[in-house]
Amino acid sequence: MYREERDEELGRAGWSRRFSGPVNKLQDSIDLYESLGMEVLLDDLSARELAAECGDCALAVTFFKVLYTRRRQE
Repeated sequence: MYREERDEELGRAGWSRRFSGPVNKLQDSIDLYESLGMEVLLDDLSARELAAECGDCALAVTFFKVLYTRRRQE
């Protein structure tokens, strides 16, 4: 439920969620969106977003971010 609340909060500020991915693989996507005139926001994943059976995987969320974009605010 946490991610839905965060998505709504950012949505009110004009951000659209695109996808989540490993931090070390996001630069190409950031460059692409910025070349299209978009602003990019990387947001942390939370251990609360993992299913209960993934409790031991909580450290893994530190290696992933959620990528959001919005039209450049000028």
